[in-house]
Amino acid sequence: MKYAQEIMDLMSAFPGRTFRMREIVQSVIKSNIIYRDRSRVKKGVWRVLQQLEEIDTITIIQPEKSGTGAGYVWKK
Repeated sequence: MKYAQEIMDLMSAFPGRTFRMREIVQSVIKSNIIYRDRSRVKKGVWRVLQQLEEIDTITIIQPEKSGTGAGYVWKK
């Protein structure tokens, strides 16, 4: 997966902390020298997060209220 290493480096450094999609996308964009289209990066990040949830590495916390984003937590 394209952004898997950047996401794992960011989230594994802070196990138990809740990340928002915006934080993860900004981190991936900053780690790449060439600016990429934000919507493409977001889609790639989302795919990586889905795969990490399937292998039980992260937990996706669904929002309680409408209009708020999901949270992503690296398991300890």
